[in-house]
Amino acid sequence: MKAIYPWLALGMGALAVPAMAQQGMDRANMAQRLLQADADGNGQVTRAEFLAHRGQQFARFDRNGDGYISMDDLPRLLSSRFEPRMKAMQQQFDANKDGKISRDEFINGPTMGFDMADGNHDNIVTRAEAQALSEKAKAARGGVTGILRQKAYAFSTSPG
Repeated sequence: MKAIYPWLALGMGALAVPAMAQQGMDRANMAQRLLQADADGNGQVTRAEFLAHRGQQFARFDRNGDGYISMDDLPRLLSSRFEPRMKAMQQQFDANKDGKISRDEFINGPTMGFDMADGNHDNIVTRAEAQALSEKAKAARGGVTGILRQKAYAFSTSPG
């Protein structure tokens, strides 16, 4: 099971945030996984690095080697557990609606996780931006207390 969960977490957490938000995906962990795309180790992830990382991950996700990500890539014993997540991923990435995600669809699909983390919209996610996303997620998990923490964090990081 450990080999499957990271696959779905990266593929859907960092890459298809809105669909996973409904499934309870943890944005704090998503921010950390996003930083794994930092190819040159400079503490930030450019959009180009992010897309290149997607390309490198495709073969891992295409477990049966048919050139597509689909339900066929999930082990039978776990397919019912992960089917809702796979369907959410297909909604985000399957541009031609054929029920499977091609390499091109995967690499060039929506970048909502990256966009969410890129607070200043400069096509670079810094460690600070990833940390801010992580803190926002942690605050959101805490209910009313989390809302207060989130407001306090926003106040403490606002200029002036």
